[in-house]
Amino acid sequence: MDALDTAHMADSEVRAEKFYRRSFDTVLPEDVKAALMGFTCALNVVDVLLAGDVGEASAATVLKLRYITLHHVLSSLRKLAEQYASHLQPPTRSLLNDILTDPTSLLLMQAHAGFRNTLVHYRPEQRLENQLSVQLPLYGLADAYFPGRNFTTLRTMVARHTAYVAQRMEAWSRG
Repeated sequence: MDALDTAHMADSEVRAEKFYRRSFDTVLPEDVKAALMGFTCALNVVDVLLAGDVGEASAATVLKLRYITLHHVLSSLRKLAEQYASHLQPPTRSLLNDILTDPTSLLLMQAHAGFRNTLVHYRPEQRLENQLSVQLPLYGLADAYFPGRNFTTLRTMVARHTAYVAQRMEAWSRG
């Protein structure tokens, strides 16, 4: 950025205004639309680029990247819905509601307090320490935070839901 000569840039070269005018919902401000596009890009990165990494050595890292990205997008969409849902056009409101009320979205967000924080801050809740084991993938955190599921089922569920939310966001971005 130090080498960038801003004298060669002009507002007329910015194409975002035209692009954002057609994307998402007309009532949303441009900066919100930019954030939504960022969410879509982030979801696509973890969905498409990480899909090729099927190695067991990186399985825990891939799950963490997918889950944290998905959690942050869902959390942000929930906040967006709280602020803008009543102003959105019915098809947009419906699409957003479909994402947020999907059973997998609800499950992932319900467990977020402990699981997401453990993945980001690397300190499991003390109440779970006796359930964890170095012998299990991700030390058994998936089993502890998602009863009835294990690392493999959670990994599959998160991968599928990331793809689903990315596809819905892409459809939404087309206005």
